[in-house]
Amino acid sequence: MDGDRGEAVERRGGGAAGIDLPSVLAQLDSTAPTEQRSAVRRIRTVIDEQERPAACVPTVPKLRALLERPELDFHEEVAACLADLAAEAPDDVAPSADAIVAIATERTEQPVTRELLRCLAAVAAERSDAVADHTAAIADVLEQRRGYDRWGLRTLAHVSRAHPTALEPAASVLTDALVANPADNGRPALQALGRLARSDATLPSLEFVDHAAGLVDHDDAALRYDALGCLGDVADRAPAAVEPVCRDLGAALSCDDPDTRATAAITIARVAATHPTAVEPVREALFELLSDDHAHVRANACVAIGNGRVDAAAGRLADLSTADPAPNVRDRADWALEQLS
Repeated sequence: MDGDRGEAVERRGGGAAGIDLPSVLAQLDSTAPTEQRSAVRRIRTVIDEQERPAACVPTVPKLRALLERPELDFHEEVAACLADLAAEAPDDVAPSADAIVAIATERTEQPVTRELLRCLAAVAAERSDAVADHTAAIADVLEQRRGYDRWGLRTLAHVSRAHPTALEPAASVLTDALVANPADNGRPALQALGRLARSDATLPSLEFVDHAAGLVDHDDAALRYDALGCLGDVADRAPAAVEPVCRDLGAALSCDDPDTRATAAITIARVAATHPTAVEPVREALFELLSDDHAHVRANACVAIGNGRVDAAAGRLADLSTADPAPNVRDRADWALEQLS
């Protein structure tokens, strides 16, 4: 239709950035696959343009229903839309989690499963409760897919934040994923395993401790932090499992990155709280950290040395307790001296 002065007037909801929701919903309900595919592509266009993806949220139940129809040949497009809508509105997609897991389990090797796992990861990031009961099924899917799909690993890592014990059935798969490809799988696997180890769950194996220790001097800082964090989590509940690898933390204690040095020192401190001899292989490195340029590194070194009952450090600790410019270092040094006495 033209305007009064000849301008083209676009129908409401007809532009690429808009969506005629009633029309799209009607197409999704159609019995004609061509109509349904057209509706899915319209949703895809709106999401890709990032104008108003939230406007497509009412289509979620109908998109899920399309996934449950095995005769359709555009499941991957449908699942990709659901994954993007889950990132936009996880609360609205969460009720579909049961069905999405069931479909992923049935079609483990199909391309659609990658998008289904991406959808579950987006839901679990905000609504881990909707996914927590499905960790065993997700672990089975990961075990059967080549390369341990990163979205599935991220889903488990998200669940571990609020429901760590739910990951008990996935422990072996997380360990295998870590061993198979630490660079790609390490971060979510280490995060999940650390939280699982810190929980009340029963771990069949702590094999992953050795593999985590092998990553404490990795070039990727984020991976280093997660490896050290995982070891620290294990040390909270099973310090004896970490004591044998404390020697391997020496490289992290001398790392150029101060946060790595600080995290390594406090990881050793946690082990030394019940196993004081854990500091012996790295005692000289901890001594050096008492003179570190960074206050949080000096403070953590004090805690490790105090827990390790290193009497030879008494003089240096006394100096720090009275003369260090950082209050937290003075406090930790004073505390460490009390442990020695």
